[in-house]
Amino acid sequence: MKNVSSNPMRNHQPLIRQMIFMSQNEAQRSQRIAEYRSRIDTAKGYSEVWEIVKDSVKDSLGEQRGPMMLFLADLPMQLGAYHALGTNNIVLNRALVQVVEAATKSEKLVNAFVYSLLLHEYLHALGHVPEGEARSLVYEVSRSCFGEDHVTTELAKKSPWALLRGLPLGRLEAPRRVVEIVKDFEKSTQRYIV
Repeated sequence: MKNVSSNPMRNHQPLIRQMIFMSQNEAQRSQRIAEYRSRIDTAKGYSEVWEIVKDSVKDSLGEQRGPMMLFLADLPMQLGAYHALGTNNIVLNRALVQVVEAATKSEKLVNAFVYSLLLHEYLHALGHVPEGEARSLVYEVSRSCFGEDHVTTELAKKSPWALLRGLPLGRLEAPRRVVEIVKDFEKSTQRYIV
């Protein structure tokens, strides 16, 4: 003879617990996305965007590394940034960022653009060397932290250069200025390898 429970909800308790857990996880994810969106939309300067890059990689991929240095240089317009393997250096195209600032006149879009470039180079620094792998991870990290419908994720999906469609970048000549080190880029006290 079967033992039938007198409480019909008892049979559904594991399912109800699972639904509550999923609901809590979704609420936490929504809150995390809102926090990342707020941070990138209001970031002031390279060091604040950089902190968002590091936090988003740690949260979504569980990866991190020691401190990095940021250099601003006037590079060819087709090159957004680069990381020299084996160093703690990222070189960002200062002239290209200035073109984005002038073309968009939006701090939010400039922050999203810089985030995408720095994230891509940080992933290289973490050992994700193949370009295809780094591009794919830029999209995955952006989608995980900012949601599908944020400009940061859109740039990761399309390309950071989507902001500059229609501009004759090939005809722009960047002035050759002295390479600049961004002071206080990292908040860490660890030593750098140059």
